[in-house]
Amino acid sequence: MNNFLSRVGPGLMLAATAVGVSHLVYSTQAGGNYGFSLVWIIVLIVLLKYPAFHFAVDYASATGRSLVTGYSKISRIALAWLIVGFFVDMFIATGAVALVTAGLVISVFNLPFSGPQVAVGLMVISALILMNGQYAKAERIIKILVLLFSVLAVTATALALPLLGSDDRGVLAELTPDRSFALFVIAMAGWMPMPSNGAILFSKWICEKRKLVGDAFDRRGAMFDFRLGYGLSLVLALCFVIMGTAVLFESGRDVPTSAGGFATELFGIFTSVIGQWVYPVIAAAGIAVIWSTQVALMDALPRVTGRLFCIIVGKPDEADTHYGRFLLLQVVGVTIMLLFLMKNFTSFIYFATSMGFVASPAIAYYNYRAITSDEIPGEFRPKKAMVFWSWAGILCLTAFAVAFLWTNLG
Repeated sequence: MNNFLSRVGPGLMLAATAVGVSHLVYSTQAGGNYGFSLVWIIVLIVLLKYPAFHFAVDYASATGRSLVTGYSKISRIALAWLIVGFFVDMFIATGAVALVTAGLVISVFNLPFSGPQVAVGLMVISALILMNGQYAKAERIIKILVLLFSVLAVTATALALPLLGSDDRGVLAELTPDRSFALFVIAMAGWMPMPSNGAILFSKWICEKRKLVGDAFDRRGAMFDFRLGYGLSLVLALCFVIMGTAVLFESGRDVPTSAGGFATELFGIFTSVIGQWVYPVIAAAGIAVIWSTQVALMDALPRVTGRLFCIIVGKPDEADTHYGRFLLLQVVGVTIMLLFLMKNFTSFIYFATSMGFVASPAIAYYNYRAITSDEIPGEFRPKKAMVFWSWAGILCLTAFAVAFLWTNLG
């Protein structure tokens, strides 16, 4: 077991990035509001995003560098897109995750503080843990949290299965394609199983892992690690849809619009239906998964942002990326946003996740450009089937993004 765990890492960190807001909030809401009716959309989005993450593995394995370098070699537009995207993730996405984490902690420990206040405190604690910039430390933390969450989530799902269809409740909803439904689906898809720019974070983690173990983490090992993490993220998403359907669907309960209220209602439903004894299981699972997402983002985003800064100012690949400084910048930026700029939990989460979906087509396209560039050896270039799959994903994601903008702005 120890040998297996030593050979994986970036994939579990990818899973940690995935199973935060998208799973705990949106997968549960999808099941609670629509039963199993949206399962096909979840599976479809996971399949459409797959090539972009596959290319991240190939690029990092072929060049020994992250996709940040690949974008810088494509065009200034590609680099500018990356800068804007990671500015959003550095503060807005991280803030959204911190807020949901705070909601769960407040609910479990009954803290007399607001969501933004607790979120800032958790950001500071996470930053202190990660401050020395050692990737190995972040990886060890994430492995423990993700594995713990996976066991607890599967256990909770097994306990919820007998509740499916209980009290003559159905498992499928009649879908009404109105504006609110469209906005929910797009917001859910934005972070399902994770934002597409998670592929760029993943390519950075692969590079960091290779620094630790060398050639022992080759392309084959990296691809196995990726498929393990990506597949686990889908399995866990379906687990939360099942739990949401079993416990919430057609139960007459409303999903609250605040982070703390959502957590309290979610945990309360499970304990009232399954039993008070299951509360520690559900609470531990929720906190473990969402905090692992926060730690993963706070490890990766300052690394990637620092590398972007080095490229902009013309520093070489081996230059210090000043991880600690950008981590501090992230904490300060998120603190200002949560304490002074954030007014509504639901609107804030929807905005963060929707922006992730709008960015997906560009990320998928530029990842394809990077892996098909002249610097990539032939054995790392995608086969015809993967090229077709990639372009199908790019076109479908573009159509969805345009439809979202039309619906939202119209």
